[in-house]
Amino acid sequence: MAVMDFIRNYFITPIQTDGGYNLINSVVYAIIALILLYGVYKILDKQKIEIDFKFFLAVLPFVILGSFTRSLVDFNKLPYSFWTVSPGIYLIIAGIFLAVLALSIFLQKQINIWYWQTSLISGSIILTGLIIYVTPLIKLHNLLFGGAVITLAISASALLYFIFKNLKLEWAQGLSFIIFPAHMLDASSTFIAVDFLNAVEKHPLPVLVNTLANTAAIMYILKLIVLIPVAYLLFKDIEDKNMRNFFIIAIAVLGLAEGLRNLISILII
Repeated sequence: MAVMDFIRNYFITPIQTDGGYNLINSVVYAIIALILLYGVYKILDKQKIEIDFKFFLAVLPFVILGSFTRSLVDFNKLPYSFWTVSPGIYLIIAGIFLAVLALSIFLQKQINIWYWQTSLISGSIILTGLIIYVTPLIKLHNLLFGGAVITLAISASALLYFIFKNLKLEWAQGLSFIIFPAHMLDASSTFIAVDFLNAVEKHPLPVLVNTLANTAAIMYILKLIVLIPVAYLLFKDIEDKNMRNFFIIAIAVLGLAEGLRNLISILII
């Protein structure tokens, strides 16, 4: 019973009540995600798929699809269940992507069409239908806030790019850099949503830091405190370029998914 109570309190109830994350389920979900990511990497490695920016393009429409879907659940446009909120929704989207990827790799071998093109086109077709559905839901008076998010994210990313380039930081160049604009979008959308639209942060560490700082703008600093050493260590400690790029893309997807979800919610709130 103690085990069942533990699972119910830390995993089931937060999903049922949309209570957000706690330290326990955050750690467990992170461990599960790392295991799944490593498994996916081994599959890609076995298929001799080069992990580069083209692979990121293959993933991108499915990341946007997951963010759109999760945001629609927030506004009762889709039913609330384990499979329509995290982590369930991301398992579903990951499953769809892997199925499309498998088909794309098969077609590449059979008719010599690059896998990333098939994946990008397939994901974009699915995404187009959802965009058509979401567009009428956008509130014109929230376009200003949405524009502020995009402007802040671009400005912060451009500043970081300028700094990294002038300091000649090799670990923050090329594909490695994509983690920064992805997470600057997340930081910007969180800042605008929490400070100006009375949104509530659901992750335990940002909640604590935001409360202490009395502003969600602290997310920019928090992100950089984490991302800079992570980017450096990935570049320094992982010699296998494919593996390094895979985890760089995974980290970028994490920030991009949350940032896009927040941005879409801001537009239709």
